[in-house]
Amino acid sequence: MKKEQLLEDMKQDMIHGIKNAVKAIKLDSDDEVCYISLLGTDYEPVLGLITLGIKSIRDEMLQEEESHKHWYIWNSGEMPARYQAGPEKVSATFEAKQTKFLELSEGDDWEVTWESCQKVRFEVANQLNSVDWSDTLPVTADFVLYSDWEAIDVDGGDLIKSMPADKFHVLKQQSLI
Repeated sequence: MKKEQLLEDMKQDMIHGIKNAVKAIKLDSDDEVCYISLLGTDYEPVLGLITLGIKSIRDEMLQEEESHKHWYIWNSGEMPARYQAGPEKVSATFEAKQTKFLELSEGDDWEVTWESCQKVRFEVANQLNSVDWSDTLPVTADFVLYSDWEAIDVDGGDLIKSMPADKFHVLKQQSLI
């Protein structure tokens, strides 16, 4: 199977499987979800981790941090691990596909490979931002999905690539970006 086909297969797996993956995450009865982060890493560039952003935790973060608050509140690594799911929850074959993709990408220009994986996460986030999540999770009015990575620059506009303009506008109005 070619790399391009594997990426497309993983994209479809994510579009169809992320809702089920987050259903497996146990929430407290009063939790509300303000975001779903789709993290790509050097070792899992298509999808390494799905993290739920919990509103009460984000609210605490907003009280604590002022100088770099945008970076802080969108850093999915600041959420407790119990609000995470791995790519194996997306589909039974996702991890094997990602491993095969990496094998086929060996020797390629890493920046080109990374950009291809980022593009997939942006497309998935954009598509899933148009889905009604209230039947799956208790979500806030400013709920979004976004592509996340270690060097994400929230203040530099990296979030806009993951969501429609109307959702971005809501976040901007609330000073969350």
